[in-house]
Amino acid sequence: LWCHGFLKAAALKGTMPQLEATQPTGLKILVCGPSASGKTTICRFLSTEVETLVQPSAYIETKGVRILECERNLPGRGNQQCEIWDVSGNSQFESCWPAIMQDVDGVVLVYNPDKDGHDIEIGDWYDYFVKNNDLEPSQCIILAHHPAQSHRGMTRPPPKLKAVKVVDTSYDTAITTVLQQNFDDFLVECHDKKNGR
Repeated sequence: LWCHGFLKAAALKGTMPQLEATQPTGLKILVCGPSASGKTTICRFLSTEVETLVQPSAYIETKGVRILECERNLPGRGNQQCEIWDVSGNSQFESCWPAIMQDVDGVVLVYNPDKDGHDIEIGDWYDYFVKNNDLEPSQCIILAHHPAQSHRGMTRPPPKLKAVKVVDTSYDTAITTVLQQNFDDFLVECHDKKNGR
């Protein structure tokens, strides 16, 4: 079932979902985290909608959720269909989250460790989207996204997230290849868990 808020947000975007009784054969990946952390830019890059990870000129809030479809060539697994669900960080869409979480295979958490409070918020997002879905830590990856291209160093998430892989990202072109590789490795974990490997 899809909530009214989700359908309203989809209608505003002109992308009404096709509701089907069958479970999707590809991977369903949620990208969540605090508002203004870079989720949409990262989603567009990972889905190959854009070729480079470029800082947007202005912040535009996602309304509800935005779904991007792509095909990824995963190491040892071949081509894999993937839906990337770009979930709004605005709590006004929280009533939609139970419907959005249905049949999820993995969660990408994105936050800006340079913003006050994001490190605490990311733990709450983990509890809601990962723990509530009984996903394992391998079915989650954290992207610590630094808008400043000059960032160098390793980000440490809250202690309760120590079992989850953390990848530092920025708009530095040298980091984009690392981001793609880590995302594909994460998708392999989600693929194997879904297929009982």
